[in-house]
Amino acid sequence: TDYPEEKVILPMDSQRMFRVFENLIINITKYAQEGSRVYINVINSTDKVEIALRNMAANEINFKVDEIMERFVRGDRARNTEGSGLGLAIAKSFVEIQGGELDIVVDGDLFKVIITFCKIH
Repeated sequence: TDYPEEKVILPMDSQRMFRVFENLIINITKYAQEGSRVYINVINSTDKVEIALRNMAANEINFKVDEIMERFVRGDRARNTEGSGLGLAIAKSFVEIQGGELDIVVDGDLFKVIITFCKIH
């Protein structure tokens, strides 16, 4: 983890944000390469807060980033793991309802989720 020493305070719905982070952490534990590290960074700049979660995928990333956040779409259609396929879609909508953005970046087998909130001045 890498996060600022000072507190980062944003006006958020704590129940929705709990669901967002719960979903992202569950996905990491399900789909990360065994024995690999997970990185969580919080960057507190003057006008925004960025939260990034990164991990190495256990399976080949063979999906389009824009499709993975659609309801009922899973990254690996052959997966047998439990789940509704709603997690990332719900996480994205919960972030957007609160004025933020949730983006996914894929680089080889690196899977990165970036959540950004603008600060209210």
